[in-house]
Amino acid sequence: MIKLKNMREMIAIIFITTLIMGCAHASQQTIEIGGADFEIPSKYQGGELKDNQYSLDNNFSIRCVDNDVCGKIGLWACENDFSEDINIGDHPVRHFCQYNKYVNGNHSHAYFASNHSVYEISWTGKEINKDIEKLIINSPASEIKKDSFYSALDESVSIYKQQRIDKLNQEAEYNNLEAKYNSQSHQDRGDDAQLKEILLTHYN
Repeated sequence: MIKLKNMREMIAIIFITTLIMGCAHASQQTIEIGGADFEIPSKYQGGELKDNQYSLDNNFSIRCVDNDVCGKIGLWACENDFSEDINIGDHPVRHFCQYNKYVNGNHSHAYFASNHSVYEISWTGKEINKDIEKLIINSPASEIKKDSFYSALDESVSIYKQQRIDKLNQEAEYNNLEAKYNSQSHQDRGDDAQLKEILLTHYN
């Protein structure tokens, strides 16, 4: 009877262990972005992987931003309510947060290094929650040194700011030339090559 009881206990333990392992496997979703594997937490699963980006509505997204770091980080660096530089596991991380009227709450963007690439995670909320932290920790370790990572981000932000200034100056020049052009009579306008150049640049 004792052996039978022990056998039943062993069977029960194996059954429970199998269920736990099955549940753990079912709660994980691994995706590849930019050559790195990421484990998507269960609360952010059910999204779409397209064009090197995984996204779930307006609640969560992760993408590689190597091709346009300044364009992606620049806006949030200029338009944020809160920012911080922290380390999560082996990864340097820059975190921005801003109130977003479209989600009626705070929205965060975190930039971190994994392998030799820079990634962006966005999610609803102000804090770096446990799911986001675990996702970053479990991603491949950064091959970019901490100082080099932050320097690259700072340089990208500077480029973005200069692009905005250039655009504003261009628009101001366009507005001045347009006002000048509209104030002239049809005969006085002639062939204004400079105005045409500004117009072509403005609309391209």
